[in-house]
Amino acid sequence: MLQRFNSFLRKQELCRPDDRILLTVSGGIDSVVMAHLFKEAGYDCAIAHCNFQLRGEDSELDETFVRSLAASLEIPVFVKRFNVDAEMKQRGISLQMAARDLRYGWFEELLSEHSMDRVATAHNKNDAVETFFLNLSRGSGIRGLKGISPIRGKIIRPILFASRPQIESYQQRHGIEFREDASNLETKYQRNKIRHDILPVMEQINPGFMEIMEGNMERLGEVYEIYNRSIQQVRMDLFEEKQGNITIDTERLRAMTPLHTWLYELFSPYGFTRSQCEGIRKIMDSGPGRQSISTTHRLYMDRDQMILVPSDSESFERYYLDDPEKHSSLPFPMDMEVLERSELQSIPDDPMTACLDLDEIQFPLTIRRWMHGDYFCPLGMEQIKKLSDFFVDEKVPVPEKERTWIMASGKKIVWIMGYRIDHRFRITPSTSRVLRLRFQSDITS
Repeated sequence: MLQRFNSFLRKQELCRPDDRILLTVSGGIDSVVMAHLFKEAGYDCAIAHCNFQLRGEDSELDETFVRSLAASLEIPVFVKRFNVDAEMKQRGISLQMAARDLRYGWFEELLSEHSMDRVATAHNKNDAVETFFLNLSRGSGIRGLKGISPIRGKIIRPILFASRPQIESYQQRHGIEFREDASNLETKYQRNKIRHDILPVMEQINPGFMEIMEGNMERLGEVYEIYNRSIQQVRMDLFEEKQGNITIDTERLRAMTPLHTWLYELFSPYGFTRSQCEGIRKIMDSGPGRQSISTTHRLYMDRDQMILVPSDSESFERYYLDDPEKHSSLPFPMDMEVLERSELQSIPDDPMTACLDLDEIQFPLTIRRWMHGDYFCPLGMEQIKKLSDFFVDEKVPVPEKERTWIMASGKKIVWIMGYRIDHRFRITPSTSRVLRLRFQSDITS
C-alpha cells in the first residue's frame, strides 16, 4: 500500500518530497489511513480538523479522537469550530455548500499562515465511482462523468488510487483505530444508496467492476479534454470581451448545431443552469430588454448581439430577521416595532414605511435583491403580478430596479421595499398586531 501510495504521488505529480502537506482529517477510516501513509512516507505534515457541531456528542468525540491521533503521530493539529447555520442564513445557501465554503476558506488561511504547500483530502476510488453515478443520475453531462481529478490547484487527493476494501485491509493489518460515522450506513442519502445498494450489485455482475470503472472514467476524462478544447476555441471566436463585458455574435451562435448543447457548454461556466441555457434561445429571438441572471452574470439582448456582464455580488446577498422585536445586521438603516392595532392611529402613505399584519407573517423574514420570476399581489389588487411587469408599469429605471430589495415571508413576497407591500399582508379590520417597518431612502443608493 505504501509503495502504491508513493508511486501515485510521483506519477500524478501531486507533491514534492519537501512539500509541507495539510491533511484534512475527519476521523473516519479514509482520512486516518491517509494520515498514517503520509507519516510513514516521511512527509512534513499537519492535520486540519473541522468541527461543524452538527452531530452533537459525536462531533465532540471526533474532535477528541483527531487530537489524540495527531499526538500519536507526533504531528501538529489545527481544529476549528464552525457555525454552519449562521453561514446558511447569511448567504441563503444549503448546509452542504456552507460547510464546504467554510472548510476550504479555512484551509486556504492555514496554507498561507503556516507556509504549507498542499491540502490533501481523502477521496478514494469508490468515492470517484459513487460520484460518477450521482452525476449520471443528475444529468450532469460528460463533465460530471470523468471522475474526480487527483489534483485541483493546491488540493490533492493522494489515495484516489485505492479502493475502500484496500483501505480497510491496510487499516486492519496495522490495527489503526478510527471513528465510524453512523450516517454512512443510512441509505436515505443518495451517495449511501449508491454505495450500499448499487455498487455491490454491479460487483456481483462483474467482480472487476471497480477497475473497469476506473478505466472508463480515465478515458472519459481524456475525451472531455478534447471536447473542452473545442468548446474553448468556439468561445474565443464568438465571445469578444470589451471593458469587462462580453459581446456575443447571435447570428453565428444561432447557426450552430445542436444548439441546446452549445448553449449549455458555452454559458454554464458563467453560472447559468441547464434550464437557463435552454432559455437563452428565447433571449436571442426577443427584442432588447429580455435577460437571464445567473449566480455570477447577467445576459441580455442588445440590438443584434447579446451582452454578458458580471452581476453585482450584492444581488445574491441574503439577510434575515429572526424575530419581530430583534434588530438584525442589515446593509441599511431600518426601524422595526410591534404595535397593537389600536396604537396605530393611521397607516402612513409612505413607500419607505410598511405596516403589516404580524399574524400573517412567518419568521424568519428574508431580505434579498429581487430576481426574475418573482411575483406578488400589489396592495389594492387581488391577482398576482410579476415584479418585472410591476417595475415596467411604475417606470422604474433599470439601474434603480437592479438595486431594489424585497422582503419575503417563506416563499411569499411581503414588501417591495421602497415601493409597495403585498395585498395579502395588509392591515385589515381583523388585524390585532401590526409590524411597522421604516427604512431610510438610501436603501437604493
